[in-house]
Amino acid sequence: MSQLIELIYCSAAAHPFSRAELAQLLAASRSNNEKIGVSGMLLYAEGSFFQVLEGEAPTVEALFETIRRDPRHNAVTLIIREPIARRAFEAWTMGYADITPDEVDKLLGASDFFAREASFTALGQDRAMKLLEAFKQGSWRARLSNTDEASAEVTLTAEDTPASQPALLEGLPPHPDYTFAFQPIIDVRDGTIFSYEALLRGVNNETAENVLSRVDADSLHRFDEESRILAIEMAARLGLPARLNLNVLPRSIGISPTAVASVRETARRCGLRMEQIVLEILEWEIIDDFEAFKSKLDPYRGFGMHFAIDDFGSGYAGLNLLAEFQPDLIKLDMELVRGIEHNGPRQAIVRGIIRTCFDLGIDIIAEGVETVGESRWLRGEGIVLYQGNLLAEPAFEALPTRFTIP
Repeated sequence: MSQLIELIYCSAAAHPFSRAELAQLLAASRSNNEKIGVSGMLLYAEGSFFQVLEGEAPTVEALFETIRRDPRHNAVTLIIREPIARRAFEAWTMGYADITPDEVDKLLGASDFFAREASFTALGQDRAMKLLEAFKQGSWRARLSNTDEASAEVTLTAEDTPASQPALLEGLPPHPDYTFAFQPIIDVRDGTIFSYEALLRGVNNETAENVLSRVDADSLHRFDEESRILAIEMAARLGLPARLNLNVLPRSIGISPTAVASVRETARRCGLRMEQIVLEILEWEIIDDFEAFKSKLDPYRGFGMHFAIDDFGSGYAGLNLLAEFQPDLIKLDMELVRGIEHNGPRQAIVRGIIRTCFDLGIDIIAEGVETVGESRWLRGEGIVLYQGNLLAEPAFEALPTRFTIP
């Protein structure tokens, strides 16, 4: 006998289902699944399907591949697939579509979940039951994505930018070892550039990793500080029209007393307002003393400087920074964003982050957005700030003004 597995997915109906269509779908699913030995639960609400499938692994996986290709739904999102010791839904086989218990009872008989007047809690508290309860309360409602919608390309004109940028960085001596590219962060609500992130590059547009590989470990935090000074000078010379996001290693703040002071002084010297500066704290570097860290940065909030957590969800400090420091923004780690429209666990994690940030008044930037599917899922959850090659690629020693809103 093959291993028993439980597979749970949600999807969006291709069109609103009538009660008659739901009854027909439920009856067909029930009949087929009884024949192949698959039990489970099928729910439908507000245009979304949620299904639990239990059975021997090869059978369930083959059935799921057939389900994926069914044109009656799309946005099929796998939530979990894991081994189980025993079936939770064996007594019910298939369960419930959006029709009354009386209708289901006439259609299927007394073995239906709702016809028996069972409750979710009566089945226990394993993951399937918790997910069913989450669906019942409104989570895991897949959204139908309209792939026919056209993307809008936006080009900012001179009237949109307070200063025009020269073709060349005249008068600014290049650093002999490195320079910067700039990538816009877009507010899709009004099609404006919210900020530009300064991205470290070699003088021939080599990657940041290439540049950092040549920096001695003992010099890393000094390099971290000096590079921000050059990024500010370059952005100002280019006519920065929005905010400027700058990366900072958390330990640099403890090691150097001028790590943040030099940012303020350089911005002032270059004619930038403090409200234009966003320091991105890299989450992957450990912070030993959150109270001391917070005490060093809080005074700069009084000057108008903003703070963000970069790559949130990838390192050591994220949740503690939210609790102890509470930044103005977080940037979702691109590994959470990648393929999120088809990945249930990532969706659950991001929804939790969104709720937490909403409660704390923190804005979210979706970083590394590469596909229309990723963008539309995130936008459906209410995220409005985006950074990624789908919208605009980084521009070498320039502030790009052309971007696409998917």
